[in-house]
Amino acid sequence: MKKSLIALAVAGAFAAPAFAATENVDVYGKVHVSVSVFDNTFDSYTDPVTGKQYRGTSDLQFSSNASRIGFKGAEDLGGGLSAIWQIESGVNLDEGSGNWASRNSFVGLKGGFGTAILGNHDTPLKLVGRAVDLFGDTMADSRNVMGGGSDLRAKNTVAYISPDFSGFSIAAAYTNDPANQGTQINPFVLSGGLIDNKTPWDTGDQDSNGAYNVSGTYANGPLYLGLAYGDGDFHQNNHLGAHIRGAAGYTFGNFKVVGQYDNLAGDGTVGGVDVPDYSAWMLGGAYTMGNIVLKANYMEGEVDCNGCAQPKQYTVGADYNLSKRTTVYALYAGTEDGVVLGSGAGSSDTIVSNDSNGDNAVLSLGMMHSF
Repeated sequence: MKKSLIALAVAGAFAAPAFAATENVDVYGKVHVSVSVFDNTFDSYTDPVTGKQYRGTSDLQFSSNASRIGFKGAEDLGGGLSAIWQIESGVNLDEGSGNWASRNSFVGLKGGFGTAILGNHDTPLKLVGRAVDLFGDTMADSRNVMGGGSDLRAKNTVAYISPDFSGFSIAAAYTNDPANQGTQINPFVLSGGLIDNKTPWDTGDQDSNGAYNVSGTYANGPLYLGLAYGDGDFHQNNHLGAHIRGAAGYTFGNFKVVGQYDNLAGDGTVGGVDVPDYSAWMLGGAYTMGNIVLKANYMEGEVDCNGCAQPKQYTVGADYNLSKRTTVYALYAGTEDGVVLGSGAGSSDTIVSNDSNGDNAVLSLGMMHSF
């Protein structure tokens, strides 16, 4: 449940004038933990170069999947203009860790012109895919197959979201060094002296590593349509070209169908080999009967090269909504050609297959609660 005031236990620690400035703060979040049984997990491995041995992965995993806590607020500036802010942090409930402001965190302005923000935020392309993922933030998240490219939470971002025009809206974002790949430069190295790793000099954003994203979406009644495009120096620096994404969803009665298509171009060569293009598609459906939601989807990727892995994932599952804010679920997912289960959800545990064909499977039981 959203809170319009900071918890009373915290309030006593502030003097009255300081607390008055935080009266518009909302506290919100989501806690999501799953227990999963995997087949064909990583057993053991010996590095052929170093001879170092690595212990394998347990078939039973407890995972925290995109759990988060956030604080947000707004100040009315008059004339229909508001200052807005948000700080959202990821937490791993199973392992007792987290990262402050690691999720969408920003400051901005909102008014009749739309919304403009500065900070750390999902790209418009990523948000188009999030709208149609029936198994989002679980071990079977669609980004296991359809991630990469501009599908990311971009750091150092300025973004604009237009007002809603009868269901249609546009979004645009530019990010300077979206993955914070800037390198610390040491003055002793530049001068030809000894390296002193305790004396960083330049920790700024990496030069010529920007990216831009644009999207157009239509969400009105039972229909959702989204189209997005991403490109820029960040892509080229990572041997990628343009990223195009289209997504659609339609609800009729108790049924919902969704689909998504991605095309991510390769660019340049690595080790004398051309980086291949990658395309992927997804189809899914859900049926709601009372508090139960039955759902399934299938995803397939294609790497444009001979002999390359062609990842696939199919998933069936059921949600049971205990309330509007609490859900328990069960799902089964099977994969082929080296899909990393849990990677899309930002899970605290991700599992890669040790099967010679790169196949894997998971049975996952979970619980989610939003507040």
